[in-house]
Amino acid sequence: MKDENKTKQQLIAELVENRQRAEVLEAERQRLFLILDELPAQVYLIAPDYSFRYSNRFFQERFGNSEGKPCYMVYHRRTEPCEQCTTFQVGENIKCGQGEFTDSDGNTYQYYDHPFTDHGTEVLLSFGLDITMQKKAEAALLQSQEKFSKAFHCNPSPMSITTLKEGRYIEVNDAYLKATGYKQNEIIGRSVHELGIWSVPEKRVFMLKQIKEQGSIRGFESEIRIKSGEIRTFIISGEIINLDGKVHLLNSIRDITNVKQIEVEMTRLDRLNVVGEMAASIGHEIRNPMTTVRGFLQILRENKDYQQEIEYFDLMIEELDRANSIITEFLSLAKNKMVELNLTSLNTIIGKLWPLVQAKAMSRDQHIKVELDDVPDLLLDTKEIRQLILNLVNNGMESMSSAGDVTIRTVVDQKEVVLSVQDQGHGIDCDLLDKIGTPFFTTKDRGTGLGLAVCYRIAARHNAKINIETSPTGTTFYVRFPSPLDVASEL
Repeated sequence: MKDENKTKQQLIAELVENRQRAEVLEAERQRLFLILDELPAQVYLIAPDYSFRYSNRFFQERFGNSEGKPCYMVYHRRTEPCEQCTTFQVGENIKCGQGEFTDSDGNTYQYYDHPFTDHGTEVLLSFGLDITMQKKAEAALLQSQEKFSKAFHCNPSPMSITTLKEGRYIEVNDAYLKATGYKQNEIIGRSVHELGIWSVPEKRVFMLKQIKEQGSIRGFESEIRIKSGEIRTFIISGEIINLDGKVHLLNSIRDITNVKQIEVEMTRLDRLNVVGEMAASIGHEIRNPMTTVRGFLQILRENKDYQQEIEYFDLMIEELDRANSIITEFLSLAKNKMVELNLTSLNTIIGKLWPLVQAKAMSRDQHIKVELDDVPDLLLDTKEIRQLILNLVNNGMESMSSAGDVTIRTVVDQKEVVLSVQDQGHGIDCDLLDKIGTPFFTTKDRGTGLGLAVCYRIAARHNAKINIETSPTGTTFYVRFPSPLDVASEL
């Protein structure tokens, strides 16, 4: 009997202990739920039958009291479980996991799932973060990046993004590739120093100094070496930008090489116009008294009383003839000089001139080569074109201190008829190229500086352009005449 009473007492003690233990567990459970209730995230328990066992305050503020309701009804307003449940499948062990899902209202959540035992039943403990605003911000950022990318890559202005210090290319647009001649894989990841883009590196140092002081730069002019090796003039604008926490430079460039050439040409034409106006005003007035003086010198030369001074008369007459030839060239600069344009063969003019220039060349131990292609007839003033060719050929011969060849060519290039005169002289100093064609500018000891000026004026009257290529092995003058069809359409 005593043993039986002891057993009953043990049972009662165990029951009391179990109840106390259960109360402690429940207290801990409630304490846990209280903590979870205060978290700024959605916390909930889902049973294997998809019903909510618990949801915290944050969850209920969004979805209401969902205890006992299935998750597919609360989240997606469905009457049956989802075909592809993102949480778990009935009958399968609950595993840890994470992911995103979007409810029927378009809100997006980041969830983290963990197995959890509640009252002896294995349930799913899930933490859910509302990332709807974050997703919208990401979408807006992505859209903004796409807009920037389109604006950058489709911009007709050449643009690039480089690191500030090294000038290493991060991104370039199509216009930049076209302007510099590089391909995408040839430039991305390489620096301006590796590519040798800055013809004067000190200018980049000066530009960076200004950018660091001001944060940006506008209208900075510099010479840039493109892929072909040609140096062209660009206007550069730069802005400091921050990408991925690093300082970069957003550059925009504009090629003004042709504009600079036009400015030089306009300056030359302005000077020609001034000289032309002077020629028209005083040329004839000077020539008339000179003709009179020359006539009387010839009469005195024949006088027997002055036979001992005949050498002086010859010298004076020679100098008057030289002055007269200068005035003739001077008058050729006249701005409003009338030209008689007729449809004429350029090759025929050259063919008739060849014996004359060849004779002069042979006296200098030089040779004139003629290479004529089949070119269309042009509207030309024959006398003026003869003078243009003679001036260019004479310049070519005089540029060679010894024997050599001067080659006259004609060819059709891109619908233009091109006359070229090439010599084998020492070339023209690059610093002097801009001055070529300026009246009275010459590098010859006895030159007048009017020969090439006359050539430029004649070319202008024929709507032609003169280009020069020079090197230490010789110089080539190109006279590019417009297509006769284009000229006819303008007329």
